[in-house]
Amino acid sequence: MSKMAIFSARWGHTREMIQAWMAAIRVKTLLIPTIQVMTCVSLASRFTEKLSWGIALGAWFVSVLITIGTNLINDVIDFEKGGDSVNPLGQLKVIRLRLLSKRSVKAAGFGAFIAACLIAWMLPVSNAVFFLVLLSCVCGYCYTGGPYPISYNGLSEVFILLFYGGVCILTGFYVLTGMINASSFLLAFQMGCLAILPNALNNYRDFKADRAVNKKTLAVRFGLNFAQREIGFLIIFPFLINLLWLQTGFPLAALLPLCLLPLVVLFLRQATKPLPLYSQTEYSGQDIMILRTYYNKLFALGIAVHFLFGIALVLAFLLSW
Repeated sequence: MSKMAIFSARWGHTREMIQAWMAAIRVKTLLIPTIQVMTCVSLASRFTEKLSWGIALGAWFVSVLITIGTNLINDVIDFEKGGDSVNPLGQLKVIRLRLLSKRSVKAAGFGAFIAACLIAWMLPVSNAVFFLVLLSCVCGYCYTGGPYPISYNGLSEVFILLFYGGVCILTGFYVLTGMINASSFLLAFQMGCLAILPNALNNYRDFKADRAVNKKTLAVRFGLNFAQREIGFLIIFPFLINLLWLQTGFPLAALLPLCLLPLVVLFLRQATKPLPLYSQTEYSGQDIMILRTYYNKLFALGIAVHFLFGIALVLAFLLSW
């Protein structure tokens, strides 16, 4: 075999491994902690003259690593419980497809949690903040693991709001400025609601598979109609309370996100689109492709609204001198 053929074979294998790890990490979801930290830092810059960019960068690494660890451990435990074998519409399951070993994914997940704790320990923050990061890692594992897994008992929305709103924004704001105020609470609640949206969409999509493995998400507990209303609330409510920024002295923050309302309308039209295929007990290959296309588009629109809403707030804060 020629050297070029050997190189091509090795590169092909390396590329497949990279793609498998990117699927396991769920790269698209890393936009969530990224935009949470960006909005937190931009708001904090308006309340402190000496912003620590080292702490800001460390906060981003910590939030991203906790997200990665949670995603990887989620794949491992879903594989062990059989939750990934009954869902033809869900994420690509790299362990079930033998693209990656369970051992390597689990090791990477715990490695991400350990790295997050080490970075938090090296940052000049209080012991209480370090403990909060450690607790977030434990909750990341307990999202699907432990005797009372968070996502299997309808508490995933609470966890996401507390982590992406409370830890990423409120705690980050406090570390950067030394205080908590009305602006930080408003930002945490708005961005926290939007951070829940991808999870609510996944629960809506995975309703049948989750019910089959007794995963009691809110969609399973209260039905698909409730799940649709929850999705609508999560994307509309942050816009309804956006004018409160006028009361906190940020008029641009009250106005710029409203430019996204046409995208919100497009999302809501897609989310309420009737899907007769969903009532079927079994799916053909063509049915699966139709439903995957539908949910991929819906998920992309939800992520876009969340990210662009955050970008609009970042611009508003930076321009509010």
